[in-house]
Amino acid sequence: MKETDTADGAAPPDGLAQLVDTWWSDHFPGSPVAQVTQAWNHAFAAKEELKRRLVAVMQRGQ
Repeated sequence: MKETDTADGAAPPDGLAQLVDTWWSDHFPGSPVAQVTQAWNHAFAAKEELKRRLVAVMQRGQ
């Protein structure tokens, strides 16, 4: 699965996925979260969940 894909196979629109991924890159690599694997994995899963929620919001709005 690509990083921008969601569990149901839907991907957020490119602009939203890029926004989330850029935000992630700006804040998490090199942070205290990155020092603890369990914390990193938890935060990364939350980022992916955010993408799934964005897809759901976009689909409801169509």
